[in-house]
This record gives sequence, C-alpha cells and structure tokens, in this order.
Amino acid sequence: MLHPEKRHLVIVGKTLAIQVLLFVGILFALWGSQKLYTLVDPVKFPVYQAEVKDNMTEQEKGVALLSSLTNRLSEELDSTLGWTANDILFNRWLIDNRAYRQFGSYVATKMLFDHYSTVIAKLGNSDRENDQLYNARLNYLAISPQRWGMLFIPSAEGSYKKALSLAEKYKAALLEGKAVYNCRTDDIYSAFNVILGETVFGYALGLLNNSQALPFYTLDNRVYEAQGVILVVRDYLKTMYELYPEIRDKNNEKNMEAAMHYMDLICDYDPLYITSSFNSGELIISYLLFARNRLEDIRDSLRI
Repeated sequence: MLHPEKRHLVIVGKTLAIQVLLFVGILFALWGSQKLYTLVDPVKFPVYQAEVKDNMTEQEKGVALLSSLTNRLSEELDSTLGWTANDILFNRWLIDNRAYRQFGSYVATKMLFDHYSTVIAKLGNSDRENDQLYNARLNYLAISPQRWGMLFIPSAEGSYKKALSLAEKYKAALLEGKAVYNCRTDDIYSAFNVILGETVFGYALGLLNNSQALPFYTLDNRVYEAQGVILVVRDYLKTMYELYPEIRDKNNEKNMEAAMHYMDLICDYDPLYITSSFNSGELIISYLLFARNRLEDIRDSLRI
C-alpha cells in the first residue's frame, strides 16, 4: 500500500491548482473577449416599438406594419459592421454567429414581405400588386444573402437597401392615398399561417433537427440562424397585435404574453459556448415549440 509523503501531496495540490487557474483564466478571457466584442457590435436586440395611437387610419397601420417587418433587415444593414454574411474579411467563418443571424433575418423578412405584398397590400386576388413592392421582392430581395458585388453585379447589401428604398416609396404613396393597404381578419389569419408554416417557424425548427448529432461549430450557426428568424417574427407579430385589438379581444392576452416570452428567450440567447449536451439546440427547439403552440391558439381564435 502506497503512503505518499507530504511533499508529494503538495506537488499534486499545486498542479491541480495551476490547472484550475488556467481553466478559469481561459474562461475569463473568452468571457472578456465576448464582452469587448459586444461594445462594438451589440448582440442583444430590443423588440421593435411601433408608433401605435388611437384612431389610426388604415394607411398609417400599413406603414407601421411594414416598418416592423423591415426593421430587422434595416438594422442589420446599418449596424456597426454592416452586412457581413457575404464579406471577404468579416465573413461567416470569422464572425459566424453574426452572419448566420443575418441569414435567418433575411429568410423571415423575404417570406413575410412576399405575403405582405401579394395579400395584404392588395384589394383582392384579382387586384394588381404594387409596383414598388413587386420590384422589391422579386428583383432585390431575391438576391442571395451571400452574394458580393463586382463591377456590374449587385451585392446583397446593395440590393437589400434598394428593396428597403422601394418599401419607403410605397409607404409614402400609401400615406398620400396612392397605394393600397387592405388588411382584413382573413389576411391576419393568413399571416399567422405563413409564420407558423414550413417557410418560417418550420424553417427555424428544421435548422435544429437532430441537433444532438451536430458538431458544435455547426450547431451554434444553426441556433443563431433560428434566432434571426424569430427576431423578425417577434417584431412583426407584436406590431400586428397592437394595431388590431380584435386579436386581443379573442381572449389572447395570455397567449400573446407567453408567446412573446418564449420568443424573447430565443432573441436574447447568447451563451458563451454551445454544445450538443448543454446550451444546446434542444433548448431552442423547446422555446420554438412553446411559442408556436401559443401562436397557433391565437390563429385558431381568429376563425371563431
């Protein structure tokens, strides 16, 4: 039986202490670098606050709703580092969380912009689509978020800025009575269907499918892409809920409060490290499912 001397125990203790200090030092360095980065490029995003007032005209509501929809894309384009999803220097390999958040924001904006233009900004199925919105969604928002410009080839950010400019022209025309906005209860119901369908919530959930089998460097990208989707959805739904009291009047206050809570958890999610076992995709999936269930209840109440 071994009987270690006191000096051996001291050596072992010192070795363990040094290892612990090194580990803590590495964690502190990672935490510190993350905090320094957020001073340059914030990673927390407050929900969009629409200017909602009593006796708003339908045109004013149309402007507010479209502004909430394009807010996230506009904020990404105007942020400190701009649109980095297609950059050579600040790209999706160097600042991957940021780039993949932008990918998700683009996807949700494109899907909901299509619905706004083809359903909400028309008098009916046979009505003509607004020219500005049509050009924005088909000619400029259709550009890949990874596309970078060269000579006569437009970049993603340049195209998206042009799309936002066309959206501003539509809003100006709307306030002048020269454009159409016609959001009925059926259109709100349809918007919920788009959000809860395969191209928005379904897309976010699909990103995290089988997340426990994904390597950490893929998983964290998927998590932040799903976050980008929900950042857009949260802004849009909150504004729609505030603009149309009939949604709340269907006894949906608790449903909306809960849905916003889970979407806030997703939008504020920014752990130091993500793995398949902790800080994992399973947690985000649960938030997505809880939010989706409450939003489905709101949608279904609109048909009663």
